[in-house]
Amino acid sequence: MLPGVAVGDDPTVEQQYMLELTNRFRSDPQGELAKLVNFSSPGVWAPTKSNDPSIAYALNFFGTSASDLATQFSSLTGAPPLAWSSALNVSATTYSNLMVTSDQQSHTLDVNSLDQRIINGGYSANWLNAGENLFASAQSPFHSHAAFVVDWGDGNGATAGYGNGIQSPAGHRDLLLDASMKEIGIGFQDISIPGSNATAIGPYVITEYLASQFRYDGTTYFSDAILTGSVYQDTILADAFYTPGEGLAGEAINVYNDTTGILVASGFSNSAGGFNIALTGLTNGVVYRVEAPDTGLAAKTFTLTEHTDDYGVPVLVYDNVYESFAVVPEPGSLLLCLFAGLSLLGFRSRHHLC
Repeated sequence: MLPGVAVGDDPTVEQQYMLELTNRFRSDPQGELAKLVNFSSPGVWAPTKSNDPSIAYALNFFGTSASDLATQFSSLTGAPPLAWSSALNVSATTYSNLMVTSDQQSHTLDVNSLDQRIINGGYSANWLNAGENLFASAQSPFHSHAAFVVDWGDGNGATAGYGNGIQSPAGHRDLLLDASMKEIGIGFQDISIPGSNATAIGPYVITEYLASQFRYDGTTYFSDAILTGSVYQDTILADAFYTPGEGLAGEAINVYNDTTGILVASGFSNSAGGFNIALTGLTNGVVYRVEAPDTGLAAKTFTLTEHTDDYGVPVLVYDNVYESFAVVPEPGSLLLCLFAGLSLLGFRSRHHLC
């Protein structure tokens, strides 16, 4: 655990799913767009703009330009993965609840600054960067993910007849691709949404807090790497990707110096099947080996990427690392229970994300 990070609840399977989606986007922005929307040819919508009806509805409603979207994505570059932060999730959930009780989608619903909010949730006061995404009428985690990635909005093409249907700048997308961010909390509200609400209507009212932090050893400022990923059985969709309900809890994850065989970090998968292991003190120029011994799967290796960023003083930054282990069940074994919480619900009204 990184210094100053509060011990909090595990992510739910939905939150772990959104983390996996976000990291897939950060690893391959262009590939992620192809999973969210349909083009008949480059920059031209297919007759069905998305296989997800909620996403297709939003693209139609905002008049999102296929050519502008394709052009914007052609120049995007990826970023290292994000790790889950329970402390950031505490703050994000608190703010989502505030949006529900206030029936507003706004970044300024309380007197606190963003840094005060994350610190109040237990995040380290030694933070380097912080950012916030909001969406108060998400139909599902996947719909919310697409909303932030596409960043629809910016001139309602369906009713006003202007704009390209993409927010300008695409701040939500930019935040998700910000390489300086290393941790995330994705707060769904945990209180009931009143039927009288007109703005924060859900069914998912979502706040995302992204941040990074540092430690100081008396000589050098460090931002250490975090190993993040998941252990799952690919039994629900069989798509070589984490699906809610596939995660395996309590799986040991061990990190070794691959040359010396010395154990340098370890942890266990959480209740959703994800893991986030601080690689404090690990450095570049060394090959490390990751094992999930109880899965029977082959070990994986990685090296760390090091760079120095200027925050008024130089900070030695080690980028996060992503590794996951997909377990193939034995023939005849029981499948994990299908998680059925991602069903699409009808739109109650039409709202922008913020």
